[in-house]
Amino acid sequence: MPRCPPIHEDRGTTPADLTQQERTMMKKTLIYGLALAAAPLVVQADSMRLEWVMQGQFAGPIMALENGWYDEAGIEMELRPAGPDIKPAVMVATEVDTYGIGHPNQIISARANGVPLVMVSQWGQKAASTYIARKDAGIEQLEDIAGRSVGLWFGGDEHEFLAMLNNAGIAQSDVDVVSQGYDIISWLNGDYEVMQVTRYNELQLVYDNGFAPEDLVFFEPGDYDAALISGGLFTTEEQIAEHPEAVQHAVNASLRGWQAAFADPAAAAEIMVKYNSELDVEFQTRQIEAMKDIACAGPTLDGKFGSTDPADYETAQTILLGAKLIDSEIDLSQAFTNQFVDAAPAEFREIACN
Repeated sequence: MPRCPPIHEDRGTTPADLTQQERTMMKKTLIYGLALAAAPLVVQADSMRLEWVMQGQFAGPIMALENGWYDEAGIEMELRPAGPDIKPAVMVATEVDTYGIGHPNQIISARANGVPLVMVSQWGQKAASTYIARKDAGIEQLEDIAGRSVGLWFGGDEHEFLAMLNNAGIAQSDVDVVSQGYDIISWLNGDYEVMQVTRYNELQLVYDNGFAPEDLVFFEPGDYDAALISGGLFTTEEQIAEHPEAVQHAVNASLRGWQAAFADPAAAAEIMVKYNSELDVEFQTRQIEAMKDIACAGPTLDGKFGSTDPADYETAQTILLGAKLIDSEIDLSQAFTNQFVDAAPAEFREIACN
């Protein structure tokens, strides 16, 4: 089962290994590198670029499409999958797509490079990643991790955990950091003791291999003020300025879709399989439940699903600056807006969180 791709794809080199000139080129490539590849594609006015294949990770937009809620709002929306070589930020920045699904750190990185993307609806309120160890490994808290091994996804994904170490006062040199693959086999084999997982994919695979939550120790980014919170809907400043009604309708329908998916994950999972026959209904049900867990924090608990908490953007910017992925602070108030979620029907913003 594939997961959402990392911030960039170079898994053999970290920013610390690069010269300033190379870092500058990397950051420019992050936003513009796929522009040439995008050129042959047909640009359509109403399209949304997902972060990966059609699956429960994107149940909200898929449910909105299935139920005709975009059409009902006057939008002829097309949902388009992404992949390792197709980045939502690039597709929206180059006007191949009108909307994209992405994370605050990606929006900040884009704006730091002069690309005016704006988050218009923040669905995820927790980090998509968490970090796990077997309970019998003897690592009860992050402070016990010195001298232990940790598997991380490189290419940008590693900076959340490195920020956790920094905020806990643990030197990175005291930890054996290993570049892990896109499966859990190495962790199962004991090649490293702590593993980075997404809540909606690898963690579910861990459970499928006989582990229960009580068999694991979880290290949560939010407990160390280092959470790079999960995805939301973004577009461009131009789209907001020229077509605010269309943006409002896209936000409304997507919120409604998420509400429906979270209300009945099993029924929504059946629809996911309709759009991608390679999916397993039971796994998709759990994936949607995991997405609900990611949504059920922050503003969602106050009946404000879809709202952005500025503190989450401040955390993301601090991590990006510390990792030297951006050169200087940006005006974070321009990176997101709550105007559309504030104007959305209140009934679409109520999520029954456990």
